[in-house]
Amino acid sequence: MNYKLALPAKLNIASPAHLLMLTLLSVLFIFALCSTALANTLFVSSAPVQRGSVTPGLENIVMQSLEFRTDKDEAFVTAIRIREFGTNNDTATISSVKFYKETNGIAGLQVAGNADAFTTTTPSAFDADETRFDFSSSQVITDSPSTYYIVYTISQTALPGVTIGSRLVDQSYISVVAPTVVADFTNFQSNEIALVDKPHGSFSSSTNICQTCHAVHEAPDFGPTFGLTGENGTRRLLVQPYFESPDVVNTTTAEIYNALCFTCHDGTGAISNIKSDYEDVSAAYAGHETTRTSTQSTTGWKPPGEGKVYNANIKMPCMVCHDVHGSTKGNIKMLADGLYDYAKTNGWQEETSTDNGKIDGNDEECKVCHRYESETTRTSIVMGIDLVMPVTHNPSSTETPSKSTGCITTYGCHSDPHALK
Repeated sequence: MNYKLALPAKLNIASPAHLLMLTLLSVLFIFALCSTALANTLFVSSAPVQRGSVTPGLENIVMQSLEFRTDKDEAFVTAIRIREFGTNNDTATISSVKFYKETNGIAGLQVAGNADAFTTTTPSAFDADETRFDFSSSQVITDSPSTYYIVYTISQTALPGVTIGSRLVDQSYISVVAPTVVADFTNFQSNEIALVDKPHGSFSSSTNICQTCHAVHEAPDFGPTFGLTGENGTRRLLVQPYFESPDVVNTTTAEIYNALCFTCHDGTGAISNIKSDYEDVSAAYAGHETTRTSTQSTTGWKPPGEGKVYNANIKMPCMVCHDVHGSTKGNIKMLADGLYDYAKTNGWQEETSTDNGKIDGNDEECKVCHRYESETTRTSIVMGIDLVMPVTHNPSSTETPSKSTGCITTYGCHSDPHALK
């Protein structure tokens, strides 16, 4: 079968003007087809990460995670714009804004060791309430999802009492190279994070922080869940279980009775991942595990003098050592004022050089609970283990330890107190 191209009788195909017109129409038609074929869509999703509160000087706070993927082919992201979210001017409070790409296959951000990939931007901090951060090199996105973290560092001089956050208002906040288009979205934002002067907040002036741990009329009743009665079975105002009573601790797992703390301290909310320490199979005493059962040896300080009897091989409840609302004495790591008072009442003496009325970082976090053989004034120990001196406590060293020898900082023997080596 033969086909012939029928042209209008009066069309002068030899006319240069007509040939030029046909050529231009053909080019435009082919360009339109190619543009349609080449255009792809970048899809973006977001999840808030950090919860609760932060303190001045805190680094590597993951505000949001962004997931990018295309429907086909590659896309090139050149910049991300972030708008201030909260009650504060971010330019004065946030000393740096960083972007990391998830590259090591470990959930969450890692900035040391097997770290995720840091991606440099200009600028590296807010220069206005809304700032565009240009990547030093375009980020290549494919149809395989890629995760990026928006990471804040709080200024050392930031003033508590405000809230901070990160927000991408809509798809225009993602800059891409044509012909890629960004799928529509609205108001991707972080949680609203309170800036406080100590961990867990100045609750009297920032009552909105209470909802992180507490609920009132909708507070769950944990008693029936654990078959608890009496004082342990009463309705609580906590959003997740937390039990310090040996009735619960001796019969359940740390993941249950510490659930409230692990809600944030599991690598998703707080910077410190205490839950992983409690599950560290390489640790000799994961979760600061006890080794004996005795009203004399394993006492604890709550309530002072009465003790709490936990069975051997039990991982400790967090608030045996810590006070969730912080220390009025200024103890490090929210170590409880009652712990200090209990130890002092029973004859503990601080180091002369650091006798400052609080538990500081000179290994006093260990010494406040554990009595040394050379101590003669202390009548009681808190958690049941005397630190035997001299060299028998560090048989690999020829140095003779003293009362001021560091349990962690000098020898590096015991590592994290939540996962003792």
